[in-house]
Amino acid sequence: MEYHILTAQWESYRLIDFGEGWRWEYWGKYSVMRPDGWAVGRPSQPRSRWTPQHVYHPMGAYQGKWEPPLPEKWILLYRSKRWQMKLWCRTGKFKHMGLFPEQAPHWDWLHEWISQRQRVRILNLFAYTGAASIAAALAGAQVIHVDSSRSAIKWAAENASLNNIQTIRWLVEDARRFVQRAARRRETYDGILLDPPAYGIGTKGRRWELQQDLPILLAELLPLLSTDRGLFLLNLYTGDFSPYTVKRIIQETLPLPLEVGELTLPTPEGRLLSTGLFFRCRW
Repeated sequence: MEYHILTAQWESYRLIDFGEGWRWEYWGKYSVMRPDGWAVGRPSQPRSRWTPQHVYHPMGAYQGKWEPPLPEKWILLYRSKRWQMKLWCRTGKFKHMGLFPEQAPHWDWLHEWISQRQRVRILNLFAYTGAASIAAALAGAQVIHVDSSRSAIKWAAENASLNNIQTIRWLVEDARRFVQRAARRRETYDGILLDPPAYGIGTKGRRWELQQDLPILLAELLPLLSTDRGLFLLNLYTGDFSPYTVKRIIQETLPLPLEVGELTLPTPEGRLLSTGLFFRCRW
């Protein structure tokens, strides 16, 4: 199996160091330290020498607080060679800021493919706060953005407004329910993006469990993919599956020539922090 490492580099976000279960970063002008289960091993310099301005303190499952507090929100700029977008960062009970900087290579990959074509339709499932949706829309695609969280959809719409995008269709919907309905309507898409969680609760209390539901969802996606041209992207932020297992599951339902690999973030010394797996292809 061919395996690739994608490394994200951009001006407004920087990973300074990581290790012993923590990462030290700059999000714009704010220097922060937060826990990360992938940050194993020793840091480049002892953590006692790290100088973050803000530290996230976990206080239970999926909650904690920043000390001292960060601003409620601020803008982060992503600048590529040919295009750029602005995104809102936000803080709250969770350690996440509302976007994943390691996915920047996907945004460029998506934007490049769409900008060379006309009338592209993109379906973004588990679409969160919309960075990929906005990258696709900026390249000229018609985007259907689906997420079961109303607050995530609101955040994504604010990100779109920040980039003067008004063409994205927002749907607060369970991903599998939407896919089943789209299949009945014989809808097709040139590109399908997925960023599913390990566990979640969709609309109307419908539960999502990755190991059980991902193979079923992939099979349901087959009728929705365009056959003459297409794009597929799956991100996984869980250790529940091996890369080979996920590739097999995809190709047993979607016969695609997949590129498989890891998303990473570099430190100034060139150390790479792995953040998750990806499976993608374009045809």
